[in-house]
Amino acid sequence: MSEDVVGRRGVYEGADGHGGVLRLPRHVDPQLDGTRLASHHPQRYRVDLPADSVEQADFDALLEATIPREVLARTEQVLQEARRLAGQGLADTPPIDAASWRRGILLSWLHARDLAVILDALGHPRDVANVHDVEEFALGKRLKERLGSADPWYRDWVLSLPDEARINVGFFNPHLAASMFKWGDAKSGVQNAMDAHRLAAHHVGTPEAPLEWMERAANFVVHHIPREHLGIRHEPRGAWSDLEQRLKEDSAINRSEVGQQIARDAAHLAALLEREGKIIPWQLLRVPTGVQPQQVEHAMLVLRARRHEAAAALQADASAASEAEGGVQLDGFDALVEKALRVFERVPEAIAVESSSRPHLATLYKGWLEELASGGARIV
Repeated sequence: MSEDVVGRRGVYEGADGHGGVLRLPRHVDPQLDGTRLASHHPQRYRVDLPADSVEQADFDALLEATIPREVLARTEQVLQEARRLAGQGLADTPPIDAASWRRGILLSWLHARDLAVILDALGHPRDVANVHDVEEFALGKRLKERLGSADPWYRDWVLSLPDEARINVGFFNPHLAASMFKWGDAKSGVQNAMDAHRLAAHHVGTPEAPLEWMERAANFVVHHIPREHLGIRHEPRGAWSDLEQRLKEDSAINRSEVGQQIARDAAHLAALLEREGKIIPWQLLRVPTGVQPQQVEHAMLVLRARRHEAAAALQADASAASEAEGGVQLDGFDALVEKALRVFERVPEAIAVESSSRPHLATLYKGWLEELASGGARIV
C-alpha cells in the first residue's frame, strides 16, 4: 500500500514510535459510518441481557459454545503435548491452574476471530482469524537472533531449530503454550515464549512479516484496556473510558501518534460490535472480585524477576549492597511491580478461599509469601 493513499475518511498520520512518520488510509469514521463494513459478520452472542449480569462460569460457557469442535480438540492436543514436552525439558512447566490455562488459549482463539471483525469494520481486512496469537510464524533464525536471557529449556529448543524453518510463535505451539500463558506481557525478567511471540506482525514483526500497525493498534485496545477479562495479561476487564490513560502511559503505543489514532477508532468500533453481539460481549460479564490463580502466579513471576534484577544491581555495587540490610526491596519499581504487589496483598484472602476447595493452591501461596518475605519484599 502506498503511503500516499488517502482513505474515504482521510488518513492516519504521524510519528510511528520508531523514529519515522507513517501515513495509512482512514476508511471509516465510527461516528459517521458505524460498523457497516462488518455487516456481513453474523451475530454470535445474545446481547439482550443487562450489563454486568452474567457470572463468569456462565459467560465462559456462552463463549465456548461458539468455538468449533476441531478448535476445542486441537486445544486439548496442545495442552497434552505441552505437558509431555515439559516432562522432557523442552517446554516450561504447566501453569498452576489447568482450567485457566485452557481458558486462556481459547480466549486467544476467540480474540483472533474478533480481531478479524474489528479490522473489517475499520476497512482494513486482514486474515487474522485462526492466526493471530495462535498460529503466527517466524523463521528459526529470527528466534535465535532474539535469544537473550532465557531458561535452559527455551535456549535448547531455539538453538535446535533450523534457520529457515517456519516456527509457530503462537499458543498452538506446544513448546510455547505454557510459557506464553504464564508470563503474559511482562517485559522484565526471563522472556522465553514471549520473546518468540513478539516476532509476530502485531508486535515488532520480522523482515518476512513486517510490523502491521492496524492489527497492532486494534490488538492493543482489547489486550491493554483490557476488555479481555483475565486474558494474556492476567488483568480484570477494564472500561472503555480507560483507553486514553492507557494510550498515555503504555510504552507499547504512547510514542506512536498513528497507533493512537487507529486505537481510538478501533475502540469505538469494538464497543459497537460488542453491543451488536458480533464480538465477545464483555459488557455482560459480572467481573469476579476474588483473586484468581493465574493472577497470583503471574504476579509471583514478576516479583521474582524484579528481585533478581535488584539483586544483580546490588551485587554490582558493593557499597550499595552493604547498606541493604533488609534484603532487596521490591516496592518502588515500575507500575508492573506495583500491580503484582497489590495482587499479593490479597493472597491471604485467596488462601482462605482455596484452603477447603483447592488446598494445594493454598499451600503453594503460603510458600510464595514466605519466599517473598525472606527476600525482603514488603507485601503485608
